[in-house]
Amino acid sequence: MKNIKYSFVMLASLFMVMGCNDDFLEKYPQDRINDASYWKSAADVEMYANQFYTVLKDPNYIWQRDNITDNQGPGAREAYAWNEYTVPATGGGWAKSDWLGIRSCNYALDYIATMTKDAALATAEAEIRFFRAFYYFAKVKRYGDVPWLEHVLQIDSEELFYARDSRETVTANILKDLDAAIANLPETSAADRLTKFAALAFKVEVCLYEGTFRKYHKIAGHEALLRDAVTASETIINSGMFALYSTGNPKSDYFDLFVQYELKGNKEGIMIQRFLADKRMHNNVRQLGEPHTGFTKDFVESYLCTDGLPISLSPLYKGDATFGVEFTNRDPRMEQSVYQQNRVYRIYENGSKEFRPMPEFDNNYSPTSYYILKGYSPYERDRLQLQCIVDDFVFRYAEILLSYAEAKAELGEATQAILDKSVNLIRARVGMPAMKVEVGFVDPAWPKWEVAVSPLINEIRRERRLELAAEGKRWDDLVRWKAGKLLDNVKTYQGARDPATGSNRVLYPGFTRKWVDKLYLYPLPTQEIALNPKLTQNPGW
Repeated sequence: MKNIKYSFVMLASLFMVMGCNDDFLEKYPQDRINDASYWKSAADVEMYANQFYTVLKDPNYIWQRDNITDNQGPGAREAYAWNEYTVPATGGGWAKSDWLGIRSCNYALDYIATMTKDAALATAEAEIRFFRAFYYFAKVKRYGDVPWLEHVLQIDSEELFYARDSRETVTANILKDLDAAIANLPETSAADRLTKFAALAFKVEVCLYEGTFRKYHKIAGHEALLRDAVTASETIINSGMFALYSTGNPKSDYFDLFVQYELKGNKEGIMIQRFLADKRMHNNVRQLGEPHTGFTKDFVESYLCTDGLPISLSPLYKGDATFGVEFTNRDPRMEQSVYQQNRVYRIYENGSKEFRPMPEFDNNYSPTSYYILKGYSPYERDRLQLQCIVDDFVFRYAEILLSYAEAKAELGEATQAILDKSVNLIRARVGMPAMKVEVGFVDPAWPKWEVAVSPLINEIRRERRLELAAEGKRWDDLVRWKAGKLLDNVKTYQGARDPATGSNRVLYPGFTRKWVDKLYLYPLPTQEIALNPKLTQNPGW
């Protein structure tokens, strides 16, 4: 009883002290961060920005993004690509959590506006602006027009009931943020943080995507964006800071590039993700061991022969009567991207090795029998659950070279000199003949694009498809080129030749895919339109 009484006396005394000293009310908890005490320095902003780095690229399942495309065929039909996606009532990429990244960036920018400016703060602010651009670009690709928000919204903010801003307006704001980031980020970062060149690489991606999207979807303003893509690419190329990884071994360098434990210092990495034992690890190799997907017949047939000719024209092509023979005399990236039985599949801790017989059609592994080898380490230690430390690229120099060549070709300015300092460097790494401006052949198997393109653009697109396979880029390419109808090709859901039938394995018997243009943009959830009548649904939904 005495202790209870003592506690009440102390509590009463505390309230008396609080009542006599107004300064007490201005004190904040010492055991946690709060806004009033936090936003004081560039270091505070930099620490806040740490939360965004993990979203730059998820190393787990990045290859699964190609399941929706003509590159890969999963065991089960991908609902969106097969027009089996229904308009969601809520969520669908428009939920509160989906806008959290943008809100978090605006939250920081609102506080930064109240801080004393110096060079360090400008660099920290540049990171936040880069990430806002990063989040918004994903929104534009998914929905087209979206609301552009400059500040944090409250529950009574008028902006909650605004209409969508045009993709032109949002893209202009994205580029404004990126230009600010480019101007204020350092050229290098010992801590693997954002740099000027990472922001330039992202600007190339944004400008090429939006420039070609506008060109092929007949929206004004594509040329200026393509020129911006060229300028940003040339800044990266002319810096002399980057180069393609090569040890001079065309039969292994491409494969080895994607299974390295340490990419720091690799000149192909404009920006990388590092993984360290017991600190940050991932599960990508384990999942690639049982990916439930595989490359398609259409993709595999796109590899050229070693004479630089397509399989439809080259005398070197040996056909596909047996699984292994179709790898003969092909672009060396084929054997370094697609598994075949003469390569070790697993290396166990005791040194024993496993080879998989091919073809092997297994929905848990590869329903097409064209196993994804790129990025797959055979070592058992890399297959341990969530313990892989193989590094990954965020921005890779090879993609800049491809984007540069494509942008120049789209502008009608791709000379032989341009090709020689871009795509032909990529071909040289694997010992393939150089691409010529005149191309020199007409491939009867060139894709049947909805919007016809020149032979040169056909071959640049082929090069992009092969070099960036399983890196999650193909869907964006099909969308921006207005090339969804390529998914109607039955070879995009076929696998290797099945010895039991003598025909290519059909993944989904009885089903035929038919593209519809509404799939170029995702639908808005119905509840969001009901809550805000100024929001309109995307065409066709």
